[in-house]
Amino acid sequence: MAGGLVEAHRAADRNRQILRQDATMPLSLRRGMSLVSAIALRSGYGEDIASQANAFTALACRPVGEWGPRPFAEAEESGAILLDAGFGAPTSDCLELASSGHESSIIEDIFHEGLRTALAAAGTGANDLYREVREAIVRRPCLKRSDMLNFAFSVPEMAGDIPGFFRKLPASALDGRTLRLCRHCSSPLFMDRDRVAYPMGRCAVRECRMTHSETSVGEVHEVPNPDDWRIADPSLMTYWVGPGLPEIWLYDTLSSVRSDVELYPMCDAADIGLAGLEIGIEVKSYSSAVVIGQRFAANIGGLGAFRRRIVAIPDFWIRIDRNYCRTAMDITGSKNGLEFMSVSDVAKEFSW
Repeated sequence: MAGGLVEAHRAADRNRQILRQDATMPLSLRRGMSLVSAIALRSGYGEDIASQANAFTALACRPVGEWGPRPFAEAEESGAILLDAGFGAPTSDCLELASSGHESSIIEDIFHEGLRTALAAAGTGANDLYREVREAIVRRPCLKRSDMLNFAFSVPEMAGDIPGFFRKLPASALDGRTLRLCRHCSSPLFMDRDRVAYPMGRCAVRECRMTHSETSVGEVHEVPNPDDWRIADPSLMTYWVGPGLPEIWLYDTLSSVRSDVELYPMCDAADIGLAGLEIGIEVKSYSSAVVIGQRFAANIGGLGAFRRRIVAIPDFWIRIDRNYCRTAMDITGSKNGLEFMSVSDVAKEFSW
């Protein structure tokens, strides 16, 4: 099921088409939906919960244990959310369950070719180039087209690639001709069907919504021509911007009190490095502690370069599951010296 959702997203991104329940739907997704339906019917469901793609993908935006048949609720991975409700991309949990190996695999296919080529040519400046591009997109994912082009020209190694990282502003991001940006993440506040609850719109970035319960308007712009604005591609919104919010918050917090903090050291060996190679911190936004534990049990990635290795979990996941860090630690084991902590606890421990 997870593999089918990943393949469908790759095909949609590649062909710039929406998911259709016809011959163009990936066979893996059809197979996955059929298996879900079969398990549900065998478990006593009175209806076929996975016969319609639109209804099925809507369910996949919630933890599988909430909507799936009994075996799903009893599975260790019952807390896994497969699709991002805001931008429709597979979540990190989904990618891991699909055995893709690393949550950046989809954006590597689509966006990273130009970035890898530029990094290879940059030599000793590769780390600064990577940090500049990624940090800029996380901090400002929605901007005027002219500002996007200025950003591209400021990075000559990638001037031809960066415009492809952005898409035209969708109509749903505007309230008439008014564009409101979220005060917390600078993403558009999309118009919601519930205008009573969300009269100013609603942020589509999962990590932002889960951190800040109330909508807060930042910049407001009048947009006579939507083509004058750009927003980061949905995949980048899901894999860079959303997870990047707690990364940038932690980086800014630590940088305010100490001078040895580095963002995305060694071209993303970790999200944050402290005191050179002494401490590596990887911020991970997985809904399931089991899935993230399995991910690091298989491969600790760039954290292996650091003496102390910390996986920082956004606090909102720990509020949902108080045993999150303990569960992840139990599955990972102690062989690689990994520590699982909340983002706020990491900030407290190293703010000296």
